[in-house]
Amino acid sequence: MQTFLLSHVDSPLGKIHFIHQDDILYALEFDEFKDRLTQALTRYSPTAFQLVQCETSAIHPLLAAYFLGNLAALDNIIVNPLGTPFQQQVWQALRTIPAGKTASYVQIAQQIAKTHGQRAVGMANGKNPIPLVIPCHRVINHNGQLGGYSGALWRKEWLLKHEGYLAS
Repeated sequence: MQTFLLSHVDSPLGKIHFIHQDDILYALEFDEFKDRLTQALTRYSPTAFQLVQCETSAIHPLLAAYFLGNLAALDNIIVNPLGTPFQQQVWQALRTIPAGKTASYVQIAQQIAKTHGQRAVGMANGKNPIPLVIPCHRVINHNGQLGGYSGALWRKEWLLKHEGYLAS
């Protein structure tokens, strides 16, 4: 049986829960969506697993640093999102969007050589098991509108303001 660690941090966006092993992040959710954490693991993990509470990790100070203004801190978190090969491709592309910048679903589709694949990119974006660290909040509609966010639209707006994309 595989063991994963369950941790949380307090943030300006509320409590954030995350599942990790050592310094590798597998899933992250905001407090009201924490039931999705285990879904992220059970959807793709073929083996049984157990969750053990963990109060500290290498991930904790990186999340704290991000919220204190070190926007590059998220880039130092090692992720292992469980998903299909296409989802993995989309999520890797999302991590190339720098803080303070955005990309459209169309641009992400073009980046991964899936012309006209913006709907599929949107679906993969919505299944992102590590929002915030895999910055799906940086993906907007081609017309500049914010679009949706699995962690609630007000959080997406807050994150884009925090990163300097939107005016405060």
